[in-house]
Amino acid sequence: MAKVNGVNKKLLAKKDMNFFAEFTANAAKAARMLGYGVAAGVLVVFVVLTFIVAFFIRNTIIKGQIKDLQNTLNGPDYASLEQDAAVLSEELNDMTNYYYALTQMRKNVDLVDTVPTELPDIIEKCIPSDSFIRDYTITNSTLSMSGYSFTYYSPVDMVNMLNEKNVFTSRPNISVVREDIASTTQPEDLIDGDMVDAINNYYQFTVSGTLITNVHISVTRFQEGTEIATSIGGVETIDVKAGDAYAIEGVSQITYAGVTYQLTRITVDGNQVDDAHFAIILQDNKYSDVARGNYDIRLYYAPVTADAAATEG
Repeated sequence: MAKVNGVNKKLLAKKDMNFFAEFTANAAKAARMLGYGVAAGVLVVFVVLTFIVAFFIRNTIIKGQIKDLQNTLNGPDYASLEQDAAVLSEELNDMTNYYYALTQMRKNVDLVDTVPTELPDIIEKCIPSDSFIRDYTITNSTLSMSGYSFTYYSPVDMVNMLNEKNVFTSRPNISVVREDIASTTQPEDLIDGDMVDAINNYYQFTVSGTLITNVHISVTRFQEGTEIATSIGGVETIDVKAGDAYAIEGVSQITYAGVTYQLTRITVDGNQVDDAHFAIILQDNKYSDVARGNYDIRLYYAPVTADAAATEG
């Protein structure tokens, strides 16, 4: 084997061939990787350009739609829209106030109860045989009468019979006073023609009590204002039998004319409900009480703001 300076020529040639083969393979692999990178880059650029074109087209369409909408809003059909809304709002306020005035008049009519037409007949049937009624007065809620009796317990018996007929809401006031005719009348006054009044003692009585009637609970809702409260709707009148319980449901929040309102305070006949009772009313979402008389209940509300609505949600 030929050697050059002690080195085998064939071995050197073989090593050179292996080096060039490996270099060629690596170069081919690098060329393929470069081709893949270029293709991927072209694809990315194509996708980016596609998105840019799509966004540009979409932006152009949106701008066109905005311009068309602005032209429509600036047109004659929408030129007076805000003014028309203000006019409608004022009309709604006027109609609400008119409705409130009508319901207020209706409330005044509802507060007047008619006297039961059968009551005089009931009184007549309950008068004991040894008594008589001198006069009586019937109003829409009370009965007062006075008379005379020859026995002390007859007026009490008469009242008991009236109670059995469900005339009074509770036991009425009874006053029975003995009249001594001998101490106030001269003997000759006891003689009426051929008749002599031999009864020298009798009793004068008076009876006064509250009739069983309905009481009227008027409920009005107002919006809190800086100076005056504006009515929300009209006056609602609830008829309840005296002594019965009643409830006003759904008082915590109301919606009127598209606006949501939150209850802020309550007054009953001008007296504001205390904070502890008010908190219970908000929690139960109702106002309840016992009907003891005609009450004027006023519920005051404030509009719910967007922040408050989001917090509650």
